[in-house]
Amino acid sequence: MFYYVARAIGWLLLKIFWRMEVIGVENIPERGGVIIASNHVSYLDPIVLGVSTKRKIYFIAKKEVFNNIFSSIILRCLNAFPVDRKKVDMFAFKKTISILEGGGALGIFPEGTRSLNGELQELKSGVVKIAMKAGVPIIPVGIIGTHKIYPHGKIFPALFKNKITVYFGAPQYFDKHNIKDKTYQKEALNIISKRIKELTAIDHN
Repeated sequence: MFYYVARAIGWLLLKIFWRMEVIGVENIPERGGVIIASNHVSYLDPIVLGVSTKRKIYFIAKKEVFNNIFSSIILRCLNAFPVDRKKVDMFAFKKTISILEGGGALGIFPEGTRSLNGELQELKSGVVKIAMKAGVPIIPVGIIGTHKIYPHGKIFPALFKNKITVYFGAPQYFDKHNIKDKTYQKEALNIISKRIKELTAIDHN
């Protein structure tokens, strides 16, 4: 219940302060396991992604962000759980698979950390491995505007100055039987990276 109340409040604030617009949300399956993979340029991104769809999203985030009290509270309210990027975190991996096989929606920022210049960084292969292991599609997402509103180094976000737009792309399906094929995994990761880049570039065309 708390999740839905927090999401409603978050949606209202994002609409008031930054006129948030969501496009392509119909691309998210109404049920069944799915990974929602987005670019990451601001601490606002998990909140933006969490309120952009009616489906409850479980977030996987680097454990370091839980050291910040503000972001830790927000992330835990948005059903986030930590992953240790410095080692093979089997607990986090098993939890993600359990969520997806149980029909849940998992939110991931596959760059692994925020982009300081707003440009998409190289994606980590984990997003593809998880999708193939669980046999679920990946929804590429482009979040535009949060980098200018709340960039790295700022204590507070700038109000009313910019608009936030969220683009959900078409589901991308990958054959789980190729999970051990490194070449296939690399090609799949390149596809996701390309789709996210396309979505984040829409406003500049």
